[in-house]
Amino acid sequence: MQSPPTSVRASRVSRRLKLPFAMLCIVAFAPACGWIRHLQGEDTITLEKAEVQSMSVDIRPEKKTICPGESAQMAVFAEVKFEGEKTTKKVETWTGTSEVNKNDKLDFSEFAFHSDDGTVDKHGWFHSKGEILSTIAKEFEVTTAYRRRPDKFTFKTTYKPDYNCFKQAGASGPGGNGGPSGDSGRDGQSGNGGSATAGGGKGGDGSPGGPGGSATDGQAGVHIAAFATFVKTPFYDKLLAVKITGDMNGFMLASPEKPFAVFSVGGSGGSGGSGGRGGSGGHGGSGNPAGGGGNGGQGGNGGNGANGGPGGTLDLMYDARFPELKNLLSADVSGGGAGSPGSAGEGGSGGSGGSGITPSATGSNSPPPPSVPNGQSGSQGARGAPGSGGGRGGSPGKLTVKPGVVKDKMGDVPGVTPL
Repeated sequence: MQSPPTSVRASRVSRRLKLPFAMLCIVAFAPACGWIRHLQGEDTITLEKAEVQSMSVDIRPEKKTICPGESAQMAVFAEVKFEGEKTTKKVETWTGTSEVNKNDKLDFSEFAFHSDDGTVDKHGWFHSKGEILSTIAKEFEVTTAYRRRPDKFTFKTTYKPDYNCFKQAGASGPGGNGGPSGDSGRDGQSGNGGSATAGGGKGGDGSPGGPGGSATDGQAGVHIAAFATFVKTPFYDKLLAVKITGDMNGFMLASPEKPFAVFSVGGSGGSGGSGGRGGSGGHGGSGNPAGGGGNGGQGGNGGNGANGGPGGTLDLMYDARFPELKNLLSADVSGGGAGSPGSAGEGGSGGSGGSGITPSATGSNSPPPPSVPNGQSGSQGARGAPGSGGGRGGSPGKLTVKPGVVKDKMGDVPGVTPL
């Protein structure tokens, strides 16, 4: 069998040994713990005694744009001269999530980040706000400062928005509530204890688990009117714009070349509740003979899933000046899916039989009496039946798609100009 790469083996070992070795570092071997941090992939570079000669900041993706609501990792690059070295060395922050190997990389704790357009977490990921309107004429801006010398190394970097991540707009009707789970059955009581001359009592049977509750139906989709056309903004000569009014309001920008869906669908039916587990049988009492264990209770039946809600009403108008919009756009008013049935409750386990108590010999010359066997265990309770699915998926809603005069429907959105 081929061995995994060294970095992978080190990662696996570090997870197993991380806590014990960390404790040893603190207690006894603090001066010699660098190799442990390296084994764990946490041996980052410190700039405490380094002379930073140059520094730059960017984001990791090759495409230097950010879609509103999405994330991009910051990247800091530096040329430094470490204490005792004559030449400079190029270093940079690590790439990826917190689980990656960070050895010989700069840690993000060396830097302070700020942005009014989002937040930067401790792993250097910039999480942009999902507000489209605020990005139409304004780039995302992030301020990065080197904590040890903010007077010398503070940067403001900007990134244009892009809208390729937006592929649909609309709403679903509220989904139905799931049914509650059934109660577990009560365990049977243990049988009374006997003696060498009296039998042990039988364990009581467990009671059945309760049935799962039925779910509620999904609700109908909403009424939406959507208007689509091509527009330009300060950063782009052509974008798809979709304005939504009615029971919900919204404004979307998207790629002018990729498919875009508008929808008003019904809510999904709720799932049935799970059946309760049957109670366990009680233990048999010890004695001569020993008592048998009680039988497990039957599991409860699962609850029924509910019906999906009907689709909503969608009136989609695309700009008649651009007939290609008809093929670019799709519309969906399908009903919500039926809820899934609740799972069956498991049967309770059978109680164990009591221990047999063998009487003592009656005299010194008498042969020992035969051993009294243990009581029989109770039987496992039967599993309940699953619930039935929803009676049906929701019926389709009402849909109209037609060309029309859309330019005047877009409203006055600052920075957006219909073509």
